[in-house]
Amino acid sequence: MKPFPSLNELTLGDIPELRTWEHTGSAEAFPCLKRLSIIKCPLLQTMPWFPTIQHLILKDCDPLLLRSAADLRTLLTLVIESFLELAFIPKVLVENCLLLVSLTVISCPKLHTLPINLGSVRALKSQKIAWCEMLDSLPHGLADLISLENLEIIECPTLITLPEKSLERLSSLRSLSIENCNGFPSFPEGMQHATALERLTIMYCSNLASLPDGLHNLLVLKSLTIISCPELASLPEGIQYMKMLQNLEIRICPKLTTLPEVKNLISLRSLAISDCQNIKSLPEGLEQLSKLQHLSVQDCPELENRCKREGEEWPKISHIPYVYIGASVLQNRQDTAASSSSS
Repeated sequence: MKPFPSLNELTLGDIPELRTWEHTGSAEAFPCLKRLSIIKCPLLQTMPWFPTIQHLILKDCDPLLLRSAADLRTLLTLVIESFLELAFIPKVLVENCLLLVSLTVISCPKLHTLPINLGSVRALKSQKIAWCEMLDSLPHGLADLISLENLEIIECPTLITLPEKSLERLSSLRSLSIENCNGFPSFPEGMQHATALERLTIMYCSNLASLPDGLHNLLVLKSLTIISCPELASLPEGIQYMKMLQNLEIRICPKLTTLPEVKNLISLRSLAISDCQNIKSLPEGLEQLSKLQHLSVQDCPELENRCKREGEEWPKISHIPYVYIGASVLQNRQDTAASSSSS
């Protein structure tokens, strides 16, 4: 017999006394299994080998279970979540699972770093690390992930920075998100080489004092979001050369006083500025952006007053279809004309 000959997906959940799991009587069990989830089995330390498994989710289990996972050489995606006692990820897991395209590590509060040989997983396209309070460094092998397209680092307060020059070789990186990393003061050199980057998000990094130079080389960047970086006092002038930029969002950056000129941002469709009390005027060149559809200015009292219809900034924004200033929605000149003609 081949037990479960057609089963494609299996979930084991909330089995607190389960300690071992092994095939008995047949080495050909689960011949078609592609997806396996093991959730809330805190005493489980071993699991069988599956010949065709591609997607594995392990949540709230014994760290020793990862050694059994290392035998699953066909894995494409791996999620490691809520391993409260996990201090390290076995190197053998990385050595064997070279086909991985997605690695997610979430809520592992005692994890200090990722495997030093992580760079050997050249097929990896997506990596997410979140809620790992003791993670203080990432391996230098990060720079060897030449296929990496998406990198998310969230709620890792002791992480100081990315490995030096790690961004120089990540030529496939399309999305980078750094969120809730209060120990993160700056980016490493070489960000200008991440020329495939389309989305950059930086949120709640209380010690971030500057953004890297060379942003003018990010010619395909479409979205730039900066939220709650209270030490950030200026933005690089290179932002004004991002001709593909469509969305620019700046929020809760009280030390910012000016924004770079934007006349070259010919693709910009949305601009949002909020809770930046020291920004007194809108960026120069805003009136030249014909594709700009949305402008929002919130919680910036002086700037809000200047953006009213009778204010000094109104000529810059009167052509924008949707303008939100404070609690008001301002009708643009075209809407007013259309309304008058219809009446």
